Amino acid sequence: MLRSVYTFLLYLLTPFILFRLYWKGRRLKEYRCRIAERFSLTPMQPTDVWLHAVSLGEVVAATPLIEALLAKRWRVLITTMTPTGSQQVIARFGARVAHQYLPYDLPWALRRFFRAIDARLGIIMETELWPNLIEFATREKVPMILMNARISDKAFSSYKRTRFFFKPVLSKFKAILAQSELDAARFVKLGAAKRRVHAIGNMKFDLQIQSVSRIQVETFKIKWGSERPVFIVASTHDDEENQLLTRLKQLKSVIPNVLVIIAPRHPERFKAVYDLCCQLGLNTALRSEPESISNLIDVIVLDSLGELLSFYETSDYAFVGGSLVPVGGHNVLEPIAMQVPVFTGPFMMNSKAICAELLAAKAMQSFDNVDALYAAIIRLHRNPSQRIEQIKNANAVLALNKGTVARSMKVVVSLIKPAFQEL
Repeated sequence: MLRSVYTFLLYLLTPFILFRLYWKGRRLKEYRCRIAERFSLTPMQPTDVWLHAVSLGEVVAATPLIEALLAKRWRVLITTMTPTGSQQVIARFGARVAHQYLPYDLPWALRRFFRAIDARLGIIMETELWPNLIEFATREKVPMILMNARISDKAFSSYKRTRFFFKPVLSKFKAILAQSELDAARFVKLGAAKRRVHAIGNMKFDLQIQSVSRIQVETFKIKWGSERPVFIVASTHDDEENQLLTRLKQLKSVIPNVLVIIAPRHPERFKAVYDLCCQLGLNTALRSEPESISNLIDVIVLDSLGELLSFYETSDYAFVGGSLVPVGGHNVLEPIAMQVPVFTGPFMMNSKAICAELLAAKAMQSFDNVDALYAAIIRLHRNPSQRIEQIKNANAVLALNKGTVARSMKVVVSLIKPAFQEL
């Protein structure tokens, strides 16, 4: 009954959803493209494993898992919801996987989707709980795994109020592989069967760095000055750049030749961040305009996707955004994997367990304001041994927590529907 009401309301909202796509497409044209995929109105091919990763962060987290699936010579379909996620899939995997946008949670679109892909297994990354999606997967006898599953404090409070609605959804998963014991306990409290919930670790610790493209970045490094200290500000949201740049003099007073690289989280904000830098009187270049990069610039705006790891590798200090504003923070393990000391703001709810472990091990630093952040960077700059110690501590935490993908693959192999023959 509840799902029927939900579906009815969703049908009523569909025109507004389409208008939202159009509106967002005014700033980022990719939202206006491939709309038919969101309603299962394009040709689709049968697959072995269908994996849903809603956006960029989930695709990055799922990358080592996807590589493990491909190593089995299985056909893999990846669905996303955002253009940034789509672009990451295409850039990272190309033709090795099939890719499309996930259909909206409408019964007729989902029926077409599942019958066309005929998947042997479905994997949903983190916490994408679409009631009709899970229902139709069950109807079509597709075993479902919720993988790298997590629930933030804020989300848990919301889910508790609607437990009666989500309990039937969670009950349909064959396995829920949680990032931590806390996450596992929360899924059980929301109605998931305890025997199907397992805390096996965070897949982000298994980040692969073999694919990092170094040649292009090394060329840029020569342009801006190989000896310059580099401070990368990654995955930033509105107001974070303003907080960091308006106080940049504090950092430059001690490290006058520091280069700042800013990588906004969302492509539609690239221009706004560039304009802000110029308004503040900073000599600013765009990554998309290599000719603008020289040893005279103060800031580079990284207006590209899929290159963050490469720029982390050439950096001396890293700030991970979404943490100076109450967004919840982004992936701190990427710069750690690239041997860069990591700093964040106070809002790290999205990676609470990871950050707690890193902070306890003195493997990263978190501060309530930019002044304290810059003071900490200055301390590390003046004391190289402390910088080395922080990196060493971070590497130890990273090594201790690896292996989640291997544990996840054991579950995948045990649940995937048998085929007449392996590809």
